[in-house]
Amino acid sequence: MNQQFTNLVLNRRTTELVVLIGHLLSCETAVLKENGEIESCTSHFQPAEIKEKRVVQVGSRVMGYLAITRELKEQDRFEQMCLDHAVTVLAIEFTIRQSQQLQREREQESFMVELFSGSSHQEDLLRYRAKQLGMSLRTFHYVIVVRITNKSGLDKSKQEEQYTLLYNQLLQKVNKPGVNTRKGVIINDSMIVLCSSVHGEVEKQREDAEALLKELLSHEKELPADLQLTAGIGGAREMLVEVPASSMEAHRALSIGQHTLPKQKIIHFHEILVEDLLLDAAGHPVLTKLTSILIEPLVNYDKEYGTELVATLSAFLKSGGNTKRVAEELFIHRNSVLYRLERIGEILQMDVNDPEVRFRLDVAMRVWKTKGVDVQSIQ
Repeated sequence: MNQQFTNLVLNRRTTELVVLIGHLLSCETAVLKENGEIESCTSHFQPAEIKEKRVVQVGSRVMGYLAITRELKEQDRFEQMCLDHAVTVLAIEFTIRQSQQLQREREQESFMVELFSGSSHQEDLLRYRAKQLGMSLRTFHYVIVVRITNKSGLDKSKQEEQYTLLYNQLLQKVNKPGVNTRKGVIINDSMIVLCSSVHGEVEKQREDAEALLKELLSHEKELPADLQLTAGIGGAREMLVEVPASSMEAHRALSIGQHTLPKQKIIHFHEILVEDLLLDAAGHPVLTKLTSILIEPLVNYDKEYGTELVATLSAFLKSGGNTKRVAEELFIHRNSVLYRLERIGEILQMDVNDPEVRFRLDVAMRVWKTKGVDVQSIQ
């Protein structure tokens, strides 16, 4: 009996093993996963009819259960022996699966690192390897970079161990079994997630990112109050060899967006296209002159008098000149907005409602906001 049980397991015929156990014990039988979900069972098995359940354990970890619909008595020695042997060989089966899963995860991680590095330029080979690793390939591919950030601005190096633990917990959720349209890997201080979708639209990508963050934060206790998740999204690509470009865009969106859109937790690369272009021209004399003429006088005025003219102008430009929206964003009366805009015009000696002036102000404001971005870190 033990030999037959072992042969069935080693030949990966778990379903036949379950049927054989049911036949030997004259009852319905099932193998349950760790979460109680039925993995395989005899034809008439009903969870409500379970009379006895044995734990299948590997080391200290519970891997699953063997459930039967009959309560065995002490005198049923043969049946007890059958059950004991079945639990033993199922532990072997779960160990084999665990080993195979770990091997597959290592292969997937290696593939992801290679993919993001851009070291392979053969599309056919990348697609073949992805399919071999069980990754679903749809029409479009894009990258979401998720980063844990400290709201208080404390040095991350002091919490290195906590960050590592949190990233691993988040990665398990991203790479959970059954989800093949996304795969993640931890590289440096970020979790990089490759997403595959039939949609190439920006809004669809944003919806995916929002759903992902919501899922990652489903258990808030896993993320301390002083930490938060932010995400950058790269543009969609049709070819896997172009994924590194999407990854770079996602990193740039995250790094630039933290300075230019600090209130947003999710930033798409398309939202910072202008800032990205301006960063490439950082230090240009014209841009430097624009900020010195149009922004720095307001910065100095705010420092001297404790006002918020820069924040008001930023909101005014972002809203397209809608003073009502500015008032709502800054939680002040609309008349206060109008007064501040008038004061800005007096300081700069310009009409902020003039389209040409507003364009220059917008460029200068974007340049000023990107001053704190470390260009080298996002190359």
